[in-house]
Amino acid sequence: MLILGLLLGFVPPRLLLQPDCRYLSFEDLWSRVLRRDPTLKARRIRWWRLPLLWIDPVRGYMVTWLLLDGLRPVQKASSGMIYGEIGLTAVMLLTVLKVQTGHRRQERESIAPVLFLGGMLVAFLPWTVWAPAFVLGVATAIAMNGFTAGFMFAAFAVIGAGYIYISSLFNLATALLLLVSPILFNWVRNTRFVAPVRF
Repeated sequence: MLILGLLLGFVPPRLLLQPDCRYLSFEDLWSRVLRRDPTLKARRIRWWRLPLLWIDPVRGYMVTWLLLDGLRPVQKASSGMIYGEIGLTAVMLLTVLKVQTGHRRQERESIAPVLFLGGMLVAFLPWTVWAPAFVLGVATAIAMNGFTAGFMFAAFAVIGAGYIYISSLFNLATALLLLVSPILFNWVRNTRFVAPVRF
């Protein structure tokens, strides 16, 4: 399970994208694709035909579930190994998420792993926590016109809802790390967030 989860998580997004994809910032994504600005004369954008759109949430969920399931025997073997398991789980999840940002070095861009991260959170958190995080994250990204704001306010929602519904400090801390890590990766690389869209 553990090896399968790592193999699935280390598949870079560029291998799942068609060559005719374009990479748009959130502002361009919202104005040109989601709102369908009638003043733009570009040909119709069939964003729903991008396989990654449907694959990534499932892949994020499966990777997280496989990694957590693969580490359960370690915890059962010895209670003294629980801290090692906690650290290993967090490191593997963060490493997988780093791969999914798909750093486009020459273009100084990083892919915003919104859908993949969403699948990870569904596998990792109760719905009473991930649902408000999704709603607040999406609403803030639209209101503030950026992926970074969406990640930040989703993290705030996890803190608020997690304080009530999550008993494990490890789960709460790891969820926060997962939500904040794309921002940190983006900052360290000095890149901007983009999303792939099929034209």
